[in-house]
Amino acid sequence: MRTKFKVAIAAALLALPVATIVHPVDAATKVTVVKLKKSDFQPYRDPADMRKMTGTYWKKSSETKNAYPNLRKVKNLNLRVSILGNRTYVRSGKKALYTMYSSAGRIVNGKSLTPRGTYHTNEYHPHRFSEALYPVGWIGQLYLFHSVSTHEWSNEFVASETHKLGRMPASHGCIRLSVRDAKWLHDHVPYHTKVEVHYK
Repeated sequence: MRTKFKVAIAAALLALPVATIVHPVDAATKVTVVKLKKSDFQPYRDPADMRKMTGTYWKKSSETKNAYPNLRKVKNLNLRVSILGNRTYVRSGKKALYTMYSSAGRIVNGKSLTPRGTYHTNEYHPHRFSEALYPVGWIGQLYLFHSVSTHEWSNEFVASETHKLGRMPASHGCIRLSVRDAKWLHDHVPYHTKVEVHYK
């Protein structure tokens, strides 16, 4: 019950504009404004070269200087998803090697549409599916890593969805990534790579 309450609170906080909380007060009390730090719902701090979320950042790599790691050489490779932190981490054991902007399942009735738990990538790696590019399955063909959304069977991206990437949980349950991050993961992640999905 306590966990559901925390998730409901977190979801409410994420829905506020510019990540600002205004505490309810009566007329005799001053308004207190508290700004959320980027790391409040993230298990790791963003690296210094994290791309700014401006322009067409959702098409590009999430990091600007750090090269993608060679996944074939990473020991204890795993992918760690932070639903409320809007990040996916490429890790060696518990060490984050690369940070990607992501958007997992939106919060409905205090719960994300993305299932939490430990899974593994499977062999579902087509070039695209109906509503996105570069899918990688981690629960059959139902839950995937993939690019930001496209219009159905189109290469045109849904403009209203692109700038949600890295800012809020927004999908029907899959993990959205930038176009370049999604292509890199699609092309290089080994089958049966461990996937951990957490709220934080």
